[in-house]
Amino acid sequence: MLTAAQIMQVTRPCLILAVVLADCVLFHLLRGPWNYYWLFAVGCCVVLNLYWAWAARNTKPVSGRWSGMLWLVSVMEFMLYSLPLSSVPILGHRLAPRFALVEISGAVMCAFGVGFAVWSRRVLAESWNAVVTLGDCHALVKRGPYAMIRHPIYFGFIMSAAGMIFVLGEVRALVLLLDIVVFFRKMKPEERILRATYPNEYPEYEQKVKRLLPYIW
Repeated sequence: MLTAAQIMQVTRPCLILAVVLADCVLFHLLRGPWNYYWLFAVGCCVVLNLYWAWAARNTKPVSGRWSGMLWLVSVMEFMLYSLPLSSVPILGHRLAPRFALVEISGAVMCAFGVGFAVWSRRVLAESWNAVVTLGDCHALVKRGPYAMIRHPIYFGFIMSAAGMIFVLGEVRALVLLLDIVVFFRKMKPEERILRATYPNEYPEYEQKVKRLLPYIW
């Protein structure tokens, strides 16, 4: 019998695909100015979520009350951003007039962030964990994107979230700021665990590789 955590792990990609299908149907049924860059950003988000679900297929899902709440919040965030709600008062209010250059830049940021996060996840392989703990297969990875920055997955997530905000440019896009705050807050606890687990190796790695921006920070 499936546990609640396993059900959440399976239903998330299903919900994401249902939202995308709804967008495609509405795109054909409704006339009006569509933001194609927004649709592209939604597609990037779908690719990221589906890959993450596939990559975590052999990983034990996180259980507990907080995991269920985080799952619900993440699904609501995705729906709020990905459904065509531009005509809804307040939610669809524009933060600034539409500029093609801003939307194109946001789309490029989103695609780059997703690609960088997927690459980092592949390099991390079995050392990845959904929570801030170390598993039996965990190892200190220092190759690939981890040779450039210490938190490349978070960098990819933050880059893609920022790009999605620029692409849409509406109040409802600001919900992604919650994710950015969470990513920043998770870095220091992870570093404390790694520092305690690798007391000789990790401090040296910290000295050579910056946290999030190469050569800067």
